[in-house]
Amino acid sequence: MRSLTNLDNQMTSSPGTRVILMRHGRSTYNEEKRHQGSNDDSVLTEAGRISAYQTGLHLRGVNISTVYVSPLQRAQETAREVMAAIATETDQLPTVITHSALKEISLPLWERLPYRVVQKLFAEDYRCWKEQPHQFQMIDYLETASFQKHAPTLTSLAEHRYPVLELYDRTQQFWQDILPLHANQTLLIIAHAGTNRALISTAINMPPKCFHTLQQSNCGISILRFSNSSNPAEQTAYLEVMNSTDHLGEILPKLKEGKQGLRLLVVPSNGANPDRIQMLAKRLETVEIDFSIGNDLDNSQQTIEQILHHHPRTVQLQVMREDFPQTWQQMLMSRHSQTSPLETKENRPLTALLVARETIVLRFLTQVLNIHPQSLNLMPDSLTVIHYPQLLSTSVLQAMNITGLMTGSMTP
Repeated sequence: MRSLTNLDNQMTSSPGTRVILMRHGRSTYNEEKRHQGSNDDSVLTEAGRISAYQTGLHLRGVNISTVYVSPLQRAQETAREVMAAIATETDQLPTVITHSALKEISLPLWERLPYRVVQKLFAEDYRCWKEQPHQFQMIDYLETASFQKHAPTLTSLAEHRYPVLELYDRTQQFWQDILPLHANQTLLIIAHAGTNRALISTAINMPPKCFHTLQQSNCGISILRFSNSSNPAEQTAYLEVMNSTDHLGEILPKLKEGKQGLRLLVVPSNGANPDRIQMLAKRLETVEIDFSIGNDLDNSQQTIEQILHHHPRTVQLQVMREDFPQTWQQMLMSRHSQTSPLETKENRPLTALLVARETIVLRFLTQVLNIHPQSLNLMPDSLTVIHYPQLLSTSVLQAMNITGLMTGSMTP
């Protein structure tokens, strides 16, 4: 992830509100592979507390004015660890505000149930949840009390709800409420995977049908920047970093949708920063890369050869069309078969390195996310990771704008 020194320096030349989004640390329900939703039984594991504290150390020295936290206890515990780590460097701690809009998505029929049970008992609903989240419905049974001759009578009412759309409405309102209060400040939000995806989506106008396109790892960090505007309708934002787990020592974010399918390691490069390319090569030294794709038209071959210096057996492919990433995306999204030819590895996905000019990669990512190019701030010679799960007709942006340098601190 780019250093906070550079980002803090940009605050003086790039007016606007910067928002650091963080998912809570690993929880007991994460460990047990249960649906959490807005249920509040789940708490942090020991590993979750350690990662939260590590993330707090990573944030030391950042001029955070306010921390907004979900009321659920796994987020509250994460916030306490983060604040304890920040307190090791300064007595000037940011204000902490608990905000109900940051609760996780409400899935009352699934909460507490193991993932496998939900997939089996609610097979059709689960497929809709994963592939058409904007159309996904859940029946919520509400009990109302009435009194006849002083004797209470409970009546159950079935209410059809759209959980993802409701979450988007809630997070959109959150932005409208809090952004006018924090012009030119840096905020930290500690919430949940679904909530953070909706926060990013509503900020950059990514449609609800792409809800599952963004991965949010435990204690992963994403960064948004908002323009200053007194009119919420004129507020614009772009995504600077997505789901960086560098500070946790992860070479690549852990896969959330199984180990099969295809993983693309995308590098936007004009060959202008050989030092950064060398850092990427070092970072990916132990990652098994099956093949690479470059474009003869933009001199990507030199960058590929630098990154693959420690991968002599990797097959290198060259293409001439500038729209090859978009064509690749269309081909992958059209497949949806359990017998896909991409299923060639037992313990990991097929892994490909894709190098192209920054403009080509930007067009590709806007197609993946279904957004306008101005909604992304793509950093040259950084690493973006996209996973195409084996059994889902969707892509998952695992991370964006992570660099070759893995560091445990954001301190200048």
